[in-house]
Amino acid sequence: MRNISLVLTATIKPNVEFVARNDVQQRLSDYLKCAKFYLENTDYKLIFVENSGYDLDSSSGFHAVLKNDRFVWKRVDPNPDLTKGKGFQEFFMLDTVVRQEILGDYFVKVTGRYLVRNVNSIVAKMNTCMHIDLHQKMKVAITGFFGVETAFYRDHFYGKYADANDNQGRFIEHVVYDTIIQKNLIQSVSLLPENVLCEGVSGSHGNSMARNPYKMKLRSVERSINRALGIKKFLIEY
Repeated sequence: MRNISLVLTATIKPNVEFVARNDVQQRLSDYLKCAKFYLENTDYKLIFVENSGYDLDSSSGFHAVLKNDRFVWKRVDPNPDLTKGKGFQEFFMLDTVVRQEILGDYFVKVTGRYLVRNVNSIVAKMNTCMHIDLHQKMKVAITGFFGVETAFYRDHFYGKYADANDNQGRFIEHVVYDTIIQKNLIQSVSLLPENVLCEGVSGSHGNSMARNPYKMKLRSVERSINRALGIKKFLIEY
């Protein structure tokens, strides 16, 4: 049986540009809601990786969460280059916890303010080295939620944060996609087993992460067809 960790990436006090949702108390409330949900609704070890130096001990709401044996709070200093955006910093955080060897042999990365209602159902069906949604037209990988073997991440994505630069339109989603294609990893990668039922507000554009239910039905159909045909990318954009 795999030793699975959920990794929630967090920046309570925004320290980079291109952040739409930047109120500290609002962000703290988002993170607390998600941490509670995952602790109450899953059995996984929860690694909460935060890089703004915010002291969770000062938040009364987090007191019960901090006492939970499955909750691990990791404070990570941000990369000194604060000009390259959220994805650059987020994958720098991932590299740090991978290097510290505190994860299981498989981890599921979740943007810390995203509450994924069907997380258990998705994780139970993960059976390849990496599960991540890839989009052919935009040539991006959706990095808000994905699962990966820790060794696979270490071998192929460690250090790739350095290639991201939001100022130049080179987002981490492009970097991950290009890495998979250029290193010919596609045979070891699968789409997510089912649509992510996500709640939350995007830090990039400030809009709800909830998707149109009709479009999601179409996406489910395409996902099933792709899986049956062995297609590893979405070809249709909604």
